[in-house]
Amino acid sequence: MTSKLIRWLVGCAVLCMAHAASAGVTKIDLFTVHGVPGTGGATEVDGPCYCNQSAWLSPLMILAPGAYDFGSVREYWTVSGSTPDAGENQGYLWLNFAPQIYSGFYPDSFEGPPGYAYPSNDLCAQDDDACNASYAGAYVDFELLYTVTPDQNAVQIELIGPYRYTTPVPEPAPPLPLAMGLVVIAGLARWRGMRR
Repeated sequence: MTSKLIRWLVGCAVLCMAHAASAGVTKIDLFTVHGVPGTGGATEVDGPCYCNQSAWLSPLMILAPGAYDFGSVREYWTVSGSTPDAGENQGYLWLNFAPQIYSGFYPDSFEGPPGYAYPSNDLCAQDDDACNASYAGAYVDFELLYTVTPDQNAVQIELIGPYRYTTPVPEPAPPLPLAMGLVVIAGLARWRGMRR
């Protein structure tokens, strides 16, 4: 067997193993997945500093134990407004709401509407234009990866405030192992033809 063919076969084997390692993660697009009827959609949550924040809930998904990739989300910092008395010493409260992943056993763990974890925040004086301007368009990226454990069977994801969602990257088609197998068979046939 020539060294070129050996290198080629080893490369195919490495690609197959890499694909097998990632094959255990199920990819789910939050905006196309179906779940428990009547769950999910646009809503509001009580935010800090006397304000409400718009939010979006995924459908409540019934899932088997395993690793899941729900894509990623870019959450933008947003200003909640001044505190009620709006005095000179009252700053604007800048907030970044991390996405929330609720999991448990359906229906017992999902009795009430979900809320939020207190977000990252910072204070700027109302007249500090430079500080306030530094948060305009600022964001944090989050990967929505989660492992459902054997004592869980349901997951729901909440995105709060201004965000941009990116769906998970789909698996290549046709499946890589099948394609690699066909390539290996073709390579072996060519090698045998060259030997003759």
